[in-house]
Amino acid sequence: MNANELNIELNDEFKRVSTQPGAAEYVASPEMIKKVSVVILNWNRKDNVLDCLSHIFEMECPLYQVIVVDNASTDGSVDAIREAYPDVVIVENDKNYGAPEGKNIGLRKSLESDMDVVYMVDNDIVVARDSLTQLMNVLEEIPDAGIVGAKMYDYSKPDILLSAGGIIDFTENVSRGRGDCEKDVGQFEKTEEVDYLWGGAMIATREVLEKVGLFDSEYLGYWFEDSDFSVRVRKAGYKVIFCGKSKVWHRPHKTIEQFSFRKKYLATRNAIRFMKKHATAGNWAKYMLYAVGGIPYAAVRDLILRGNPMGAFGKAMGIIDGLLGNDKRARQMLNMNKKG
Repeated sequence: MNANELNIELNDEFKRVSTQPGAAEYVASPEMIKKVSVVILNWNRKDNVLDCLSHIFEMECPLYQVIVVDNASTDGSVDAIREAYPDVVIVENDKNYGAPEGKNIGLRKSLESDMDVVYMVDNDIVVARDSLTQLMNVLEEIPDAGIVGAKMYDYSKPDILLSAGGIIDFTENVSRGRGDCEKDVGQFEKTEEVDYLWGGAMIATREVLEKVGLFDSEYLGYWFEDSDFSVRVRKAGYKVIFCGKSKVWHRPHKTIEQFSFRKKYLATRNAIRFMKKHATAGNWAKYMLYAVGGIPYAAVRDLILRGNPMGAFGKAMGIIDGLLGNDKRARQMLNMNKKG
């Protein structure tokens, strides 16, 4: 399938989603209407962020402001955004601060205004027209909802799920997404509580951000800042809600191989940080049994199936450095990526 065929297929899917039952307009009464700020983080993804913005401005829910935080891109992203969308507020960072802190910069900018709700969207996301509407309706229906997240699909396979919220089970990867790589046949249509939300397409109330705080910027590289944020939201007494009617599509990109030393190392290092903050003694025992016990099997499996056991080695080193609190290797890896 070429790019034009894919865009036609996706456009047809967006139309179907926005006209199907349940794609109602934002139903809040006048006194309950919220001011919604959109925050998008970008780094060297000019084409993606422009397409993301085009769909943001096609949403049926009214927007108060749109903020793009640019992590020192060198591909002309800022000029392109400014030319195409002059009303977008652009925050130009002096360097690449990484994903958690980059998002935090946008959230702080949003909090300077009198917004009520922020919609956090990754730059490689395409939103359905009613995506935000459905999320906002959940806030009206569930007053103690602190954050609400969308159902995420694979952009290249529009009916294949990538995330329907997540489960924290403290096994070998600590957490896992619901519906990962499953075909959507209506199995995740409900609005329901989950352990955590993927941060690429979710809303948070101003109250939650002011009470719970922002993302933990010490999660370096890949994963767990959104899991950590979700757990903190729940500990503060709010609900973490997955909305099956809100749909977005994610463009996977190969910035790093899935089973590389680097990705497994950074993910595992972050998993250990998450465990240190939130795990009980029983959780630790379960995780170490699965994670450490599974490394020899993973090394043999990766050697046989992929000809490269370095992912398992990266996981082992991530556990060791995470337990020791040694961040030197992780920061060196990220600095290499930021220069690349």
